[in-house]
Amino acid sequence: MRPLTLPLAFLPFTLVGLMLSGCGGSDDTSPPEPLATGTVSIALSDSPMSQVSRVELVFDKLVMTDAHGQRHTQDMAQHRFNLLDYQGMDSHRVIDGLELPAGQYHDVHFTLVNGDQAQGCLIENGQGQHPLMIEDGRLPMANFTLGEHQHLNLTMEIDLYQSMHLSDGQYQLNHQGIYSIDDDTMGHIFGEMDPQWIADCETQYAASAPEGGQFYHMAYLYPSEVTSLAQMGDIAQSRDDGLFSPVAISPIRQDINGNWFFAMGYLPAGNYRVGYTCLGHLDSPTQNDMTQGAFKLFEDGGEIAVEDGGRETRHQCGGGHGGHRG
Repeated sequence: MRPLTLPLAFLPFTLVGLMLSGCGGSDDTSPPEPLATGTVSIALSDSPMSQVSRVELVFDKLVMTDAHGQRHTQDMAQHRFNLLDYQGMDSHRVIDGLELPAGQYHDVHFTLVNGDQAQGCLIENGQGQHPLMIEDGRLPMANFTLGEHQHLNLTMEIDLYQSMHLSDGQYQLNHQGIYSIDDDTMGHIFGEMDPQWIADCETQYAASAPEGGQFYHMAYLYPSEVTSLAQMGDIAQSRDDGLFSPVAISPIRQDINGNWFFAMGYLPAGNYRVGYTCLGHLDSPTQNDMTQGAFKLFEDGGEIAVEDGGRETRHQCGGGHGGHRG
């Protein structure tokens, strides 16, 4: 029997459940078997980007295909929001309790209104507002399995330092650095950064300071295979230098007490290693700047184990700062 989709009622920033039901034949007087369903909620979060004040995304549809090849489409009513309002461990829920038949789903993605269209996606920086193009007009999500009566919470993480490109004067959001995760299998990092590292890196690379003299202090997160600074690579679309590309990147900022810190959210549970640099402005996502540019990692911040269940792990790089959040 084929599921039917009833109309959806919208609330601000929220989508309520989509109800599906089956129909019996005209000569069947017995009540239809209830359809086994579960619900899905989807949120978005991002890693912020220096010199960018707004990344406005406009969602058009949520699309997914079930194990029988049936395509499920959910109208997002051109839902618009600023991604930079939801950084680190904060997230913005765009789907809340969407009811679907239990089973496996693949080719899951959001379609967006590209920046070359009226009221489409845009980016804002010190030079004003600019249209933002989305690779293939969509943001992909991982396949998922929805169990009967299960409520599945998923989060899409967008690492702007890896996914945001400027090419031929056009800003583009690419799929590199974008992933989704079940909230039960992820955790967060809050890191303290050694202030002496900050000072030493700025001193050593004084000649490489960006225009205006303000360094881009960054924390780079690597997979557990990385055991030393010598194995840490930059952001690159491809590499053949034997180094590892980061799995996540976060700017290092100061709290109200002057302590240096960074935060990374929605990471798959597991073991990682942290690297530090003050040369984030020299790391272009479109090329290998370890071999073609002047980018370098400055210090090895050590191993860290991220726990699941949405828990936060505190990590100290070098001497840390011995402070607390501002």
